[in-house]
Amino acid sequence: MSLRVLDLVRRPPVTVGVGVSVRDVVRVMYENSIGSIVIVDDVGRPIGIFTERDLLRLVAQGASLESPVDTVMSRDLVVVKGVEGVVRAAMLMSEHRIRHLPVVDDEGKLVGVISVRDVVDALRGVLAVRAAEGELSLFTA
Repeated sequence: MSLRVLDLVRRPPVTVGVGVSVRDVVRVMYENSIGSIVIVDDVGRPIGIFTERDLLRLVAQGASLESPVDTVMSRDLVVVKGVEGVVRAAMLMSEHRIRHLPVVDDEGKLVGVISVRDVVDALRGVLAVRAAEGELSLFTA
């Protein structure tokens, strides 16, 4: 059983372009019940991400919520291709200490975003199947 990252994408990504205010971005995040939003260029390639952590930092620093999101977003974007395995996504998230991972196609265009919860749920499912098949005797001995 080999899960690909694309198998974890549950809905189209919610995105904004450059120039949108932080206040409007936070409103979109709230309305969509999401913890991050990807900022994309004109052709749909991710150029940054804005997360709940970024919002906390801005509020703590007293920054204006009217600032354009592209001036305060996280630019060191870590992405994963949809064809990659879920374990690869888990490794990237752990290595970079991130909770949201944009998923791109072969052209670098955004196709979705997965969360650490999506990855943990998927891996838990795989482990449950393998345990039922008796493949995890190493962990139960």
